Amino acid sequence: MTKKRTAPWLMLVALAVPPLLACEDSGPAGPSGPGVIDVDLVSPSGPEGSAVFEVSGSARFTSVAAVGAEVYYELGLDLARVVVIMDGPGQVRFRLGTDDVGKLPAVTVLQVADGDDQLRSSLAGYEVELFPVEEGGSE
Repeated sequence: MTKKRTAPWLMLVALAVPPLLACEDSGPAGPSGPGVIDVDLVSPSGPEGSAVFEVSGSARFTSVAAVGAEVYYELGLDLARVVVIMDGPGQVRFRLGTDDVGKLPAVTVLQVADGDDQLRSSLAGYEVELFPVEEGGSE
């Protein structure tokens, strides 16, 4: 009977693969629990006058606020519609209270108006940035 010799590198691969599959690198844990999420509109057109957003997610929304603007909103269990009207043209942003800042919502820009309250003809290039802040935490 002839013995087959297994290549040493094959044995090393067989031993190394299972531990690698077991490793899960989810990165550093971010904030979680009650707090607020700062929502900033990134505009390709510079300062804006107002914007309408739809916010959806699995966390419960508890409040909406803005500085330097009037904010109108309707909160549902997992959906919110937010209208931000700036006191003067500028960076459109608002703060969304939630029961879990670790569950970032999806934010869709529905409409944007310039500083003269004229609707933008296109929303191409508009983005939204989200910054979670734990209750009692700092930005």
